[in-house]
Amino acid sequence: MLKRGFLACALALGLAVPAARAETKRLPDEVVEYTSPHRSAGGVIVADAIGGGLVGGLVGGGVAAYHNYVDKTGWGDWQRDVLVGAGIGLGIGLILGVADAASYSDRGPTGALVDRRDSGFVPPVAARALRF
Repeated sequence: MLKRGFLACALALGLAVPAARAETKRLPDEVVEYTSPHRSAGGVIVADAIGGGLVGGLVGGGVAAYHNYVDKTGWGDWQRDVLVGAGIGLGIGLILGVADAASYSDRGPTGALVDRRDSGFVPPVAARALRF
C-alpha cells in the first residue's frame, strides 16, 4: 500500500514538472492606469472613531490590569476604566478621522470631467475648472 502511494506521488510530480516548464504569457511592461478605491468622508470618520474607541478600551483594560497586578489594589471599578479609555479613544479617533477625511479634499471626482481623459498627473478640480 505504501509503495503504491509513493508511486502515485512520483507519477504526479513527474507530470507536474513539465507543466511548470510551459511558457507563460508575459504581461505588458507598461501599466496604463490604476485608480485606488475612494473611501467616503463619512466612512473614514466612522472607521477612525470606532478604531480609536476600541484601542482606548484596550488601554483602559490595561490600566485596570495594572491596578490589579502591579499596584495590588484589586480590580476596583474596572468597568469605569475601560469606559473612560474607550470614550477618550473615541474622541481622539473622531478628531483624527476628521483630519484624515479632510486630507482627501484635494481629490476630485473619480469620473471623467471632460470627454478627454487625462493620464499621468491629474491636477485638482479647481485647476480643471479654469479650462471651462
